[in-house]
Amino acid sequence: MAKAKVTFSDVGVTVVVPVGSRIIDLSESVGSYIAYNCREGDCGVCMFEVVKGQENLSELTADESTVLKHRFYEIIDGWRATSDVATLQTKMQRENFAGKCCRLACQTQVYGDVTVAPL
Repeated sequence: MAKAKVTFSDVGVTVVVPVGSRIIDLSESVGSYIAYNCREGDCGVCMFEVVKGQENLSELTADESTVLKHRFYEIIDGWRATSDVATLQTKMQRENFAGKCCRLACQTQVYGDVTVAPL
């Protein structure tokens, strides 16, 4: 069976896993801080950043793309609704990510070596 290495940069752990493993399952087993809620691709809570190895992950599906788009809109709307600058700066620093590097952990499968991080 083919194997791949997944590194979780937030906890400094690398695991060797069977190809096809989902990021959400691996994250949970190593104690990474990738948050999740539904585990089904509906809520968008389990967004994570692909630090390295984007090409070694499953293709972005239409459903995942739709959920990511809605989640990005929620984040932007939350920024707009913030009244004071200090809180806005904190939110933007915490959620400042490059959208092209974001995926949903519950939908993403590993097909080669990758490094990931929670948002």
